[in-house]
Amino acid sequence: MSPRSRLYTLDAIVLTRRDHGEADRVVTCLTPQGRVDLLAKGVRKVRSRKAGHLELFVRTRLLVARVEGSWDIVTQAEAMTLHPGLQDDFERGTYARYVSELVIRFFEAEAEPRVFNLLDWALSTLETDENLELVVRWYEQQLLVLAGFRPEWHLCVGEVENTQCGQILKPRPSDREPYGLDLERGGALCHECATAMARESSVRFLSPSGLSWLQALQRRPYDELRSLPFPQRTA
Repeated sequence: MSPRSRLYTLDAIVLTRRDHGEADRVVTCLTPQGRVDLLAKGVRKVRSRKAGHLELFVRTRLLVARVEGSWDIVTQAEAMTLHPGLQDDFERGTYARYVSELVIRFFEAEAEPRVFNLLDWALSTLETDENLELVVRWYEQQLLVLAGFRPEWHLCVGEVENTQCGQILKPRPSDREPYGLDLERGGALCHECATAMARESSVRFLSPSGLSWLQALQRRPYDELRSLPFPQRTA
């Protein structure tokens, strides 16, 4: 292999970092080609030129050298988006760590450009938007779909006499009875099934407004939801 063929470029978002040796770091990055661990040599030295380009959440362009039997090595890094607001604001940074951790949990080395674009959107939006809870809840629903775990919020997943209910769920503010959430079956329950299955350990009651929001988060673009009164989490 020629020296030139050993080098390749990556468009990457830094998910996590861990120290390695006396001056190096192993950085876990998400790229359109999948998740990858890379070795950044000397990056912990005070005068390292790469250090600022490999901070958490930074979108960076990398030049990488292939190494047989070990981590590939970052030879050059150029930050494209720094996200200082995520570095300096504790709450925003906490949400950014959470959305990055979800990518690590659900995706490994498989190529999925849509996941890369979704995370890039989430980090940029978390830096500027005021409703951080809405950003994260919408991101969660979109990520679940991309991971192949699409919850069913529009048809009842309950079972009546060993037959799936399948009732279309159309929650309204005037509804008096609660709906249900079945964690085991991965979806929502109509009024009747929620009541009939209430003793099952995987079932939780769900308010009509809660179900309406789950449906909207899954199917509607984020910009359409920003003006709506999203319910805030309470202690």
